[in-house]
Amino acid sequence: MTNDPPAPDAATQAPAGAAGHGASTLIRLEGRDCLSVLHRISTASLEGLEPGQARSTLFCDFRGRLLHRAAVAVTSDGAVWLLRPDAPAAELIEHVEHHVFREEVTISDRSAGHRVRLDFDTGDAPPETLAEADGIPARVRLGAGSGLRMVDPHPPADQADERRRIDAGLPRHGHEVHPNCNPFEVGLAHEVHLAKGCFTGQEALMRLITYRSVRRRLGRVSGAGAPPAVPSHVSSAGKVVGRLTSVAAVESGWIGLAVVTHEAFGAGQELGIHHGGSINGPIPFPETRPLGLP
Repeated sequence: MTNDPPAPDAATQAPAGAAGHGASTLIRLEGRDCLSVLHRISTASLEGLEPGQARSTLFCDFRGRLLHRAAVAVTSDGAVWLLRPDAPAAELIEHVEHHVFREEVTISDRSAGHRVRLDFDTGDAPPETLAEADGIPARVRLGAGSGLRMVDPHPPADQADERRRIDAGLPRHGHEVHPNCNPFEVGLAHEVHLAKGCFTGQEALMRLITYRSVRRRLGRVSGAGAPPAVPSHVSSAGKVVGRLTSVAAVESGWIGLAVVTHEAFGAGQELGIHHGGSINGPIPFPETRPLGLP
């Protein structure tokens, strides 16, 4: 399996999910088989989740490429919820329904009238827990300093949130959560459990680890002037070495996220955007490891 970046196509320059920018997902699943289905089709170990607990999981294709990322939360009534702040619900519902056969699972879209947003102020709540309000997850803590919260359904656009997301290296649907990437390339290895049993994409992801063939890594980059378009190829010495996936304007220019080869992090590398302009960085984020390894 190769992870070489494909050449951008003029017809597919907009990131996947761009049409749903500003939308978010709140899905309720009911039935005795909800967690077992999600456990079987996504990367995290989910069968043991109890009411009051939550966990991030990834949905991949058979090649191990990223399709969706969501938080799975269980409320006190036993319902299972899927939440994400960066894409509408329809494609995720379709993906889950495609894998429901005779299992007892009922799916309903509760996104209308609700808005899920990134939460950078999780306080002292323990990781992988949630707080409820009116029977739905109101606040979910996922990891250190990151989570999700329910807000007014029509909040103003918050560019500060996007800058904080990029600073923290948190992937976004259609940008880093994209079929051009696998979980290990975008800092999501810790949301993959390779020993939990079969799931879609497990064999491909295991091969990447076994043969040490993950060729790219997520890094923070910056530049002067107006933010460039994304996605854009990142080049070094005339050779494509990765992909600029997210950008946000800051006072001194712009900051962004890029998925680039390991070699691109080497000292003395001069990187540029394929259509012109130089890049400062990349600065790597701490590497994580998949669960279930010896």
